[in-house]
Amino acid sequence: MYQTILVAIDGSDCGNLALDEAMRLAAMCNATLHIVHVIDNSYLKYDMGYGNLGDLRPALLEGGRKLLTEAEARAHAGHVTCRAELLDELLGLGDVATMINAAAQRAHADVVVLGTHGRRGVRRLVMGSVAEGLVRESKVPVLLVRAP
Repeated sequence: MYQTILVAIDGSDCGNLALDEAMRLAAMCNATLHIVHVIDNSYLKYDMGYGNLGDLRPALLEGGRKLLTEAEARAHAGHVTCRAELLDELLGLGDVATMINAAAQRAHADVVVLGTHGRRGVRRLVMGSVAEGLVRESKVPVLLVRAP
């Protein structure tokens, strides 16, 4: 069925549920799990001189590496073959969905698993929806895992 499953994680409870679901799917299909974390550089668009927002970068990178290391350990403990990738594109400036989609294409993923917070209305408009953007762009099926 599926040979490569890409899952995007962000450290949230919903992202952890997506990782769990992707691990179950990978185990059932004997597939390789490709775990990605996107450094959201959208904060760079809003640097208004109130401090150096570039100082956030080292913390974001370290946090992303830690998330991926923990996710890899969970996958290995579940006997799931995996690889991890930190996605950090300064020019992306927060277009997380496009970065996930590009990673899925590079990995030749058969399906993408992503958590969704289920935001609606103004909250979705203001905060955007990575899940919605990915569903619109993706050439492969997208499995959305919603937080309870």
